[in-house]
Amino acid sequence: MTEGKQIPANTPDEKSAKAALAAPAAPQVTRVDHCCVHEYWAIVETNGTLVRGRNVVKSVKLATGQYEIYFTGPINLGVYVATIGRPGISTEPSGQIGVALRCCPLPNSEFNKVVWVDTHDSTGAFSDRAFHLLVLTDQ
Repeated sequence: MTEGKQIPANTPDEKSAKAALAAPAAPQVTRVDHCCVHEYWAIVETNGTLVRGRNVVKSVKLATGQYEIYFTGPINLGVYVATIGRPGISTEPSGQIGVALRCCPLPNSEFNKVVWVDTHDSTGAFSDRAFHLLVLTDQ
């Protein structure tokens, strides 16, 4: 046994086990490290008001629980993460949230800069909920 570390039981010998413990596997990098990640985010109130954000132009409430968020750059190849939550210290009622690239934003908008968010109550019915939205992309 090595100092403070256990040798895995399925290793053929102590030498192989020590080598495995000494040299952790390196993460795979598919592009230049720390290059070109663009961050967009928005915190939106139940009525569609943009509370604060980064690289965000505006937010629009279209109907009960349906919102569009407009960003300053292309986000169509990004990852979208949204969660129900208040902009301050209180909590929002439980529910569900969905997020996707907006297929057909309002006229005179660039389709690759708009995200669709829909919010629901715990039964699945459309319901106004405050939310936090994060978009990361390498475009």
